[in-house]
Amino acid sequence: MSDEDWLSPDAIERWWSSSTQNSIKRPYSADTIASLRDVFPENHHSNAMAIKLRSIFGRVQKDKSVNLTTSVIDPVTAQVMAEAGFETLYVSGGMSANTDTATDDPGPDLADYTYDTVPKKVSTIYRSQLLHSRTSRVNKSGKEDIPLIPIIADADSGHGQHTAVMKLVKLFVQCGVSGFHIDDLVSGVKRHDGKDGLSSVLVPTNEYLKRLVAAKLQLDIMGSEVVSIARTDAETATHITSTIDKRDRPFILGATVPLPRHFVHAEGKSNREEWKREAKLSTLDQAFETSQPDLYDNFVTRTHDMSVAEALAIAVELAPSFYWNYESPRTTEGWYAYQGGVEAALSRASAAANIADVVWACAHCYDADRAEKFAHGVQEIHPGKWMAYNITGGFPDDGSADEKIKFIPSSLAALGYVWLFLPIGGLTAVGLGSKVAMRAIKDQGLYGYLSQVSRPAAKHADGTSPEWWWKVMGKLADDAADAIGEGL
Repeated sequence: MSDEDWLSPDAIERWWSSSTQNSIKRPYSADTIASLRDVFPENHHSNAMAIKLRSIFGRVQKDKSVNLTTSVIDPVTAQVMAEAGFETLYVSGGMSANTDTATDDPGPDLADYTYDTVPKKVSTIYRSQLLHSRTSRVNKSGKEDIPLIPIIADADSGHGQHTAVMKLVKLFVQCGVSGFHIDDLVSGVKRHDGKDGLSSVLVPTNEYLKRLVAAKLQLDIMGSEVVSIARTDAETATHITSTIDKRDRPFILGATVPLPRHFVHAEGKSNREEWKREAKLSTLDQAFETSQPDLYDNFVTRTHDMSVAEALAIAVELAPSFYWNYESPRTTEGWYAYQGGVEAALSRASAAANIADVVWACAHCYDADRAEKFAHGVQEIHPGKWMAYNITGGFPDDGSADEKIKFIPSSLAALGYVWLFLPIGGLTAVGLGSKVAMRAIKDQGLYGYLSQVSRPAAKHADGTSPEWWWKVMGKLADDAADAIGEGL
């Protein structure tokens, strides 16, 4: 976009109709973007690198292959990955939390660090690439120049409301990022041990989409081609902060049996598990269909497009004896019980696909059936939509699944996934000697990571987990939460 067109709504509209932007449905106008722009155009390196990333995703999608990468934690590792032939780099919030926090204390992936932590890491790695590019030209050693590699970064939950999200995205663009992902989690409340059935806590769908829209708004203000990735943790979520959004209704759990006291009064893990068993948790629609099958069709017709609270009122009107209580299972923080799964992830990804370039359902371990169901669900509604997949382990160490593991990347590619990454692989690889480890990942893919990096790393740890340090730090965070308890 030329300087003359920078503040022109018509020029902005033309940009939005281009091949890189025309799949996005924006809730705001080009006039709004023009009014929010600075008088001078933004001109960042990240635009060229973002176009390069888009080209990579477009190519692998056409070839029915997948771009595989792992996390990078410092400029040295980035250079090793470049020499090994990787085409993308991933800067994880979890990895950055282990090397660059405000307090210099390593920690687990809880997004409890300042929002400029990951952008600073991106800037260091990107500028190191620029330095290597300059020195390569000066030395003129006869070797082929190592290309600049697009960086995809972890934006966590945005570290705040819309203004914080916008400032974070602005930092990313200015630091040279090519893509970033934003999730639908509440920061800092994840349980690593799943105690009392608590794993991950989601925000409502509307709040999630506001984060994504805020991110896209900032990109549009800057005239940026940076790739936005919508991550959802709905597949493994156990709770949600609010039931206000009607799109979350199919996944809100309530008690179908009236109990004398609410969940918060049950003390200790065994008592809480017993409470949940006695309460017989179910979604509203499932509970009504089970108890009132003859009235169910009428209920569905009358409650179409309603939130849980609105639909519950109709249910009681139709069947005064019907009991379903979504307040009684709430935690002391006020979070509601949530039924995570592929359907929940699809619900959010389908909505997010309208405003983000890539959709991703975060997986705690590889599951072929879930990966296929998610991919088919997304592609049915949004044909050709780019999808990402993460792998953090969860494979047998005895080699019994090795042959299947070798074909996982190609299987994901056949389903339409374009980006496959190993979020916690980088630090493990560095610990074993990054050059050999990164070469194994590049040459042998996922199998190379497991056989040459993850499994050998386990021998240097407690012998139980390839990612031992991750679980140890997670336990420390869980222990601190237990010490804090319910407050005073």
